[in-house]
Formats: sequence, structure tokens, C-alpha cells
Amino acid sequence: MALIAGAVLIHRRYIKPLQRLRRDLASLAGGRFELPAIPEASTAYRVTAGHILKIAELLRQLDRQTAEEGLSLRRILSAMREGILIVNRDGRITLVNEALQTFFPGAKSPIGRSLLEVLRRHELDQAVTHTLAGGRDQHIELTFDSPGPGGTVAHKHYDIHIAAMSREDGDHPRAALVVLQDVTAIRTLEATRREFVANVSHEFRTPLTVINGFVETLLDGATEDPAMTSRSLSAIHRNVQRLSLLLEDLLTISSLENRARLLDFQPVNLRETMERVCDNLQPGSASRAVVFKIEWGAGAEFAEADPHRIEQVYWNLLSNAIRHAEADPLVVTVTAARAGDSIQMEFSDNGTGIPLEDHAHIFERFYRVHKHRARDAGGTGLGLSIVKNIILAHGGQVSLRSTPGDGATFCISLPVEQNEKSCATFPASRGLNS
Repeated sequence: MALIAGAVLIHRRYIKPLQRLRRDLASLAGGRFELPAIPEASTAYRVTAGHILKIAELLRQLDRQTAEEGLSLRRILSAMREGILIVNRDGRITLVNEALQTFFPGAKSPIGRSLLEVLRRHELDQAVTHTLAGGRDQHIELTFDSPGPGGTVAHKHYDIHIAAMSREDGDHPRAALVVLQDVTAIRTLEATRREFVANVSHEFRTPLTVINGFVETLLDGATEDPAMTSRSLSAIHRNVQRLSLLLEDLLTISSLENRARLLDFQPVNLRETMERVCDNLQPGSASRAVVFKIEWGAGAEFAEADPHRIEQVYWNLLSNAIRHAEADPLVVTVTAARAGDSIQMEFSDNGTGIPLEDHAHIFERFYRVHKHRARDAGGTGLGLSIVKNIILAHGGQVSLRSTPGDGATFCISLPVEQNEKSCATFPASRGLNS
């Protein structure tokens, strides 16, 4: 009995606590840091068990801290608009954020794959390799082709920064951080600005050259020839008027885009405005036969709009048809119909139509389908761009429907009533512009 009692005592005092210690250590090794409290009864390993519990508590705190830091890092990465990826020394991607996956939609998960396999650009792969080898940051700019709507290809421009990731300064890089910033909008704006400056310079250069030439002619003694004097002054006057129209249209475009004041919204009789514009245009088209046909549906007469801007839209569209539609007699048909909360208007002519390749650019500033004929006709190339800006300011839409050889139709959708969301800020009208 004494032997059995001794064995029970040894098991209770030494073996059982030792088994508990082994279980606690196994739990820690397995990442389970919640350990039961030490029994109140003293054991031979009580101090050691207390140390294990302290280690478990420290590991719990470290685990919580790591989880919180990881969550914060994920939130930061997901909130960033720049694309982020990390490449290890083996050239494999170990981390990407949501923005990067948005930049390159439809691709497989990049984790574990090589940078060259995912983005397929040797310039980027070489820059990352140089950073991993020498620890020096790199900066490059690349253009990627991405699929657009309707099978088109969109060009995306990215400003890319590559930084070495080391534990301490001077250590060999363990990975490379690649940051991709989408600068497509900036590059597009820069290209648009350069094109705009070139176009404006070209548009001003032509009439100024003509004016300068006739002024030199007059200074050289042409004033003694009444016929030459009259011809020179007429040419100077005509080109000064062209410059004036160009400046007026440029100011209109600028004011529409800068949005300085609210549009003057009020009930407008769209049909009466159309008839007034047609009456004003008729004398100017006396050199050719022009017929205006107006077909206005019931309920489409009134809309809440800026009367001066709507008149400007009518004037630009009709005068554009008179200048460019090659038909004699020219028939311009204007139809309007109520469609729910909007009024649908169509401006159609029986001219030669507009080539399909010009449809995508027809509302761009200074764009002309027949460039030389348009200048001879006195257009500035801004009329349709003004039309688009005015209609968009009213919360509407404008589009073109044309088949070469079968005329052109400009379609306008105009809201019947305005609300706070559709009311844009624009300056008051300066009058008509052709």
C-alpha cells in the first residue's frame, strides 16, 4: 500500500504537472495562446508554469498587434488609388492591392507569379532587377494597351516608382516595392492643351496673314487704285470679322467650361424660338435654295432652359447645315417629340452626310470634316463643340446619326424640367455664335 501511495503521490506531484506543461508548450507551438489558469494547489513546476503563462500572454498581445497592423495595412493598401505590388528576390510577386487589380482587370491572380509574366514589360522587369541588385530606386513611365468598349484599345499611361525594401539601411534589398500611378488623364489633358494651342495659333495665323498682306499692299501705293483699295479693305474687314467670331466662340467655350454663373433657367417655348431662328437665317441663305420644315409634337413646346443658350444651339446647328450640306435645294427638317421627362429633337438635312470616320470627332473643338471648304464658308470649327457644352449644361445629350450620301441628323435630348443636380453653373449668354 505504501508503494502504491508513493506512486500516486509522484504521479500527482511530478508526472501530471509535467504532462500539463507538455500540453501547454504544444499549444503554444501550434499557435494556440489561450492557456488555462494554474491550479491553486502548488506543484513542483508552478514557477515554470507561470513563466509559460506569461509567454502565452505576450504571444497573445503580439498576435493581436500583428493582426491589427495587418488589418491597417490592408485598409491602407485598399484605400490607395495607386497600384501597389511587392516583388521578392526570386522575382515573384508576394503582394498586390485592389487598385492594381483594377488597372489590369481580367488577369489571373498575380500572387506567386513573375512580374514579366503578369505585366509583360521587359522595361519594368529590368528596372526591378536593378533595384534588387543594387538597392537604388528607379523611376520609369510606361504605356499599356487595355481593351476598351466595342473592341477598341485604350492607352493607359503609368508613372512607376520602384523602391528597395531592406530591414536596415545598407542591407541588401530583400524585396522591391513597385508603385504604379495612373497618369492617363494628365497626359491626355497635356495632349489636348498642346493640340488646342496649335489649333488656335493656326486659326489666328490665316486671317492675320491675309490682313497683313493687304495692309502691305495699301502701304505700297495701292491706295491710288480705287478698285484695289476697295478689294483690300473688303478682305481686311472680312478677316477682322472672322477673328472677332473666333474670339467670341473661344470666350463662349471658356465660359461654358469654367462655369462662372448659373444658367438663366426659365420656361422656354422651344418651337417659337426655332421659328424665330429660321426667319433670321433665311435672308442669309438667299444665294441658295433652303427650305426649313418644322414638325413639332404635342407636349414638346415648353422646357425649362436658358433661352439665349437654346437659341444659340439652334443657330449653330442650322447654320452648320447651310454652310456644309451640299444639296440644292437644301431641306432642313426639325422634329420634336415628348419622351417621358425629356424632349427629343432631331435636325436633319438632305446633304451628302458625314463620313463614318469623322463621327467620333465631330463635337471636338476646331474639328472640320472638310477643312478647306469650312474655312471658306466662314466657320470657326467651334460651333458643334458649343452645342455639345450647352446641351450637357442643361443635363441633356447630343449625338450624330449619319450615313454618307444620305444626309446627317443631329439628335438632342433636353430635360423638360431642371433640378439641383442638372443645374450647372455657366455665365449668361453673350448672344448668337455661328
